[in-house]
Amino acid sequence: MNKVSEQGNSAPSPLPPRGLSLGWRLALSAALIIMLVMGVVSVNQQLFMLEKDRQVHEMLLKTSLVPLAVRLEAAFTLDSMRQEMEQFHDAYVKLGYPVHEVILVDTAGKQILSTDAAMTLEKTGHFFLAEIPISSPVLSGGTGALKVLKSNEEYRKAVIRNWSLWAAHFSITVGAVFLFLAIALYYQVTKPINRLVQGIRKMEMGYWGPVELSRGAWEIRWLAWRFGNMVQEVRNVVTHLFEAEQKSRPLMVRTGKEIQLTDSSRFHNPVDPVSDATNDPEYQELLNICRRLETAAATDRLAIQIARGIWQRESLMADQLGYHHLKTRLEDAALRLMEPEACAALESQLAGLKKSWQGWVVQHRDDLRLLMEKHGIPCVAVLHRVKHMAGVWTKMQSKGLNQEEVQDLFAFRIVVPTEADCYTALGVIHHAYKPLIGRFKDYIARPKENGYQSLHTCVTLKNGPVFEVQIRSIVMDQQAERGSAAHWTYKKQGRAADQLSAKNDWWHKLRWWSQRGK
Repeated sequence: MNKVSEQGNSAPSPLPPRGLSLGWRLALSAALIIMLVMGVVSVNQQLFMLEKDRQVHEMLLKTSLVPLAVRLEAAFTLDSMRQEMEQFHDAYVKLGYPVHEVILVDTAGKQILSTDAAMTLEKTGHFFLAEIPISSPVLSGGTGALKVLKSNEEYRKAVIRNWSLWAAHFSITVGAVFLFLAIALYYQVTKPINRLVQGIRKMEMGYWGPVELSRGAWEIRWLAWRFGNMVQEVRNVVTHLFEAEQKSRPLMVRTGKEIQLTDSSRFHNPVDPVSDATNDPEYQELLNICRRLETAAATDRLAIQIARGIWQRESLMADQLGYHHLKTRLEDAALRLMEPEACAALESQLAGLKKSWQGWVVQHRDDLRLLMEKHGIPCVAVLHRVKHMAGVWTKMQSKGLNQEEVQDLFAFRIVVPTEADCYTALGVIHHAYKPLIGRFKDYIARPKENGYQSLHTCVTLKNGPVFEVQIRSIVMDQQAERGSAAHWTYKKQGRAADQLSAKNDWWHKLRWWSQRGK
């Protein structure tokens, strides 16, 4: 049994490291394969064409020697041959080919005549070379060869231009192929998978619903459909469990078989959200910054910079010190400067909702108190709140929700004397309202890392909005409201001197922000 229990409570496996998405991997892999295949084929084709072009140049050069060869064969002396060769060379120079030389050799390959005395057959590295045989009694052995050398500098420049054009054409082709592949894979693979992953994440957070995919690869749409069916199966199972729990709770209350849970606290008055800390220097500094941000223009760069710092750190510190009302003001003011357009649209939507449901919230606060009294549950306090704008925006961004999916826009807090009363009140709430499957959090059995304890559940009535109910004992409420369960405390649970040093560092930073805001 111990082994089974240990396996059931084992920590989940760590999240695998995030890498490139499937769509990008497929696009890059396909583009790489296409690039290699196209590269090998096109390079060989380019080399073949360049070699063919070189052969054509040499053939044309050889053909140009035919008239000179005929005249040399008709010459009777070396002087007349030299004269013919010089005329041929001068004609080429006039046509725009100055780097062009003609050499006459005999049967043994000995150089007889040349238009450039310094030119030899050993210096032909940067020249095109073509030759044609001739017969003449002037030459030793009666035969020889006429050779022409033409500079290949222009040809080499043309080759460089061709390779440059090839590289540009190849890059554009590969880039276009990769772009179209990426677009196609995004709509067929990446986007549907992201929708599916988002649906899974929402389910993990308790927002259960089908993942509707009308486009994308068939396999991905099938996975989304199967996932939706699995979610529905889980919903049905959990619904049966909730129904059994709803039936068992009233029976437990009527028979006196309460859950044997204890709360070591004595009965205290609930915590007043507005504490007597308004005279604290920290509170005054934060209040000054808050007023500065609330009156700043959206174009004030210094105010925007301060708002970003306040958003990242100081608003959390205000909450951790118990300045909850000031924390909401700081966050709303900072958000209006950082995201003015999104903030204006969200504020307009929330204003309409709050106005239309204001009376409903007050009425249900009273209904919850009467419900607790009806079932004999001692109720210390029933409070209500409407989630502030920055809180709604943060939840939408962090969990990928739209405004309609934020289910704790309206929240009620029920404070009861003991921990056992918390669970009894939960059973009454689930019996009177319709709980949302997957939106129940037991932070009493499993407290948050910062020590926070409470029961959270989302419920709804017919033709009514979804709202959250938080159920706490007195001690839990005191810890949550006075900041003793705050993040900055639990992360520094070592020596008291370390906590004091951290708070002093924060205090100096806070004064610096306050001075910048003036």
